Amino acid sequence: MKKAFGRGYCKKYEEYICVDAVGELIRPNYVSDHFPIVLRQNGLRKIRFHDLRHSCASLLLANGVQMKLIQEWLGHSDISTTSNVYSHVDSESKKMSAEAIAKALSNELAEATAV
Repeated sequence: MKKAFGRGYCKKYEEYICVDAVGELIRPNYVSDHFPIVLRQNGLRKIRFHDLRHSCASLLLANGVQMKLIQEWLGHSDISTTSNVYSHVDSESKKMSAEAIAKALSNELAEATAV
């Protein structure tokens, strides 16, 4: 892009990685500011950029990733933060666990009464 813009290219930030097409620094909120545009252009419903973080954590948890690993992925310093925020997501897992215990107990009961 430097060649294309010639003297119009900003050389002040040449050592930076996150610059736009004309060499200007990309603002820290660039991604979150443009996220609604990307959603609209792709026919997706409006959500906050931060919601992607929650979706990621929820999907990891729903797919059996340990809470400790999710904590590290999200960068929470304390696992209680992760578990407090995402413990509600684990309700389906709890239901499945309860069903597995009920099945095991009913099988044990059936075997005991069959003897």
